[in-house]
Amino acid sequence: MNIPTKKLKNGFELPELGLGTLQMGGREEANSQNDEKDIVGIRAAIEMGITHIDTAESYGNGHAEELVGEAIQGMNRKKLFITSKVSGWNQEHEKVLQSCKTSLKHLRTDYLDLYLLHEFPPDYPLEHAVQALERLVDDGLVKHIGVSNFGVAHLKEAQSYTKHHIVCNQVHYNLQVREVEQKGFLEYCQKNDILLVAYRPVQKGKLLENVPKIMEEMCVKYQKTPAQIAINWLMAQQNVVTLMKTSDPAHLKENLGAVGWYLTEGDVELLRKEYPDQVAISDVCPLG
Repeated sequence: MNIPTKKLKNGFELPELGLGTLQMGGREEANSQNDEKDIVGIRAAIEMGITHIDTAESYGNGHAEELVGEAIQGMNRKKLFITSKVSGWNQEHEKVLQSCKTSLKHLRTDYLDLYLLHEFPPDYPLEHAVQALERLVDDGLVKHIGVSNFGVAHLKEAQSYTKHHIVCNQVHYNLQVREVEQKGFLEYCQKNDILLVAYRPVQKGKLLENVPKIMEEMCVKYQKTPAQIAINWLMAQQNVVTLMKTSDPAHLKENLGAVGWYLTEGDVELLRKEYPDQVAISDVCPLG
């Protein structure tokens, strides 16, 4: 299966659906209990057509990156798109450079396709972190740069410090969590040629429980599952792509059923307005 991409004016493009690796390899610390399952899951996703693999130095204290590195051995690196992130506590200039090199070592690759500031740096000047990203691009270790969990004001500030295009902001966004709409971030991305990468598209499975009537109606209309409708609702929007997280081949196959078709614009807006129990603030990482 070929996953469609969304493309910016500068030529940067990202698949509409990628694989996230949060909680693979542990949470705050490394945990090898499910390594084999996770490696098999990553490989299965790639074999099914997924090319964008998203990870971070903080996932399992770097172990998620190691699992991705193991999973992609023997594969054509040029056909893959690998994203990683530097944590807020490492966003001093030299620490960013070192974090990237450590991630490359974990991933067993010479470069990252995309490197993100995982959150607005709480303890260091943003300018220094962005300048470090520029250095990594100039040195050929990173192809593109972006941010995660940034609000509009912080994103604008980051843009002011770099000659390179900030191609994306990875944020918490789904049918229920609407902070990016409430704070004008979705509109900002659409007007300023930036991709919004939505994580938790099914809200860790909560959108699949006690399915509301409007979702049931959409499932009947499109002959799709709630997960497929929820994921497609994101992909059907301008400048929005998303990440799924699963090591289960059955769930992978189901989620890929969200690809290759789109909700009508009318149904996207109907779900935007009428999906119940919407919340205005992310329970994971509120935008600054």
